[in-house]
Amino acid sequence: MKYLDEFRDPVLAQCLAREIRRTASRRWTIMEVCGGQTHSLLRYGIEEELRDVVELIHGPGCPVCVTPQQSIDLACRLALDPRVIVTSFGDMLRVPGSHGTLQAAAAAGDVVYAPEDSHWNAAGHRLVARLIRDVDR
Repeated sequence: MKYLDEFRDPVLAQCLAREIRRTASRRWTIMEVCGGQTHSLLRYGIEEELRDVVELIHGPGCPVCVTPQQSIDLACRLALDPRVIVTSFGDMLRVPGSHGTLQAAAAAGDVVYAPEDSHWNAAGHRLVARLIRDVDR
C-alpha cells in the first residue's frame, strides 16, 4: 500500500526524528486526536524518542474511536424512523453497531448527501428547501 511501508521504515523514522530535533526552534506541544495515531506514537516509541523537543498530548479521540456501540445502535434505529434526520461524518457511517452500520441503515431510508464527495445530493437540497419553507411559515 502506498505510504504504509514508508511509515514503518525504522531508518526513515530515525532520519525524521533527527530532522525534527535539528529544526525545532523550541519545545513544541502537539495534540493528536486519533486513537490510531496515539497507538502508533506509543507503540513505535515516537513519543519517547522526541520527548525533549515535542510534548504529545493525547486528545479525546475521533468520533470513530470513542463513540460507544450503544450510541451507534441508537443512531441506526433513529435513521430508520422517517420522521428523524440523522447527520454524521462520513467515517462514522462505517462504524459497526451490534446490528449493522449507520451506512446500512441510511441505505434503507433517504440519503441526503453524496458520500463520494460530501456534498448534498438532490434529496438533500429538497430536504433543506422543505425545512427552510417550514421555518418561514
